[in-house]
Amino acid sequence: MKRAQKTASSRGKAELDKIQSNLSYSYLHAVVSRAGGACASSEHTADGMGIDATLHFKGNYVPKQIYGRVDIDVQLKSTRQILPVVNGKISYPIESEQYRKYTLTSTTEFLLILFVLPTDPAEWLELTPDELILRKCCYWTSLNEAPPWTGSDVTVRIPEKNLFNVEQLHKIVTKLSEGERLKYEP
Repeated sequence: MKRAQKTASSRGKAELDKIQSNLSYSYLHAVVSRAGGACASSEHTADGMGIDATLHFKGNYVPKQIYGRVDIDVQLKSTRQILPVVNGKISYPIESEQYRKYTLTSTTEFLLILFVLPTDPAEWLELTPDELILRKCCYWTSLNEAPPWTGSDVTVRIPEKNLFNVEQLHKIVTKLSEGERLKYEP
């Protein structure tokens, strides 16, 4: 483990940010695949619109479904910082222009997914012949009906109960297939 720590600590911030970003995509792809969906990473032009990936699901979800196909646009964020948690909600700061993009009205559901990693990069990933361990987890929020953009940086509140896992993703897809929209929980 000491060698991994030395290697991680010798990396620059930009390199760690890139690794962090790549691990968030890996987490997203793993959960979506396990949930029976497909995950398409966006091209640079879509990323300029605040979309890092689009999730695709099709099938019979519930007897009262309206839509047989559900698409969800995703913006992935990741952090190795310890973020404040107030009343069960993670406080995550977002720059003004990014927030404006994320809160634009759309016909496609949009999720902000935050991957919270350990502060020590040496703890992020462990591989053995029996396991692949990616430490910590992702949380999600919808910004539908979030407070309007004011031109200032914003702190988004992400409920800790919104763990991005297979069970939560199935609930999201089911709700959307029934014609409901997700809403921001301030």
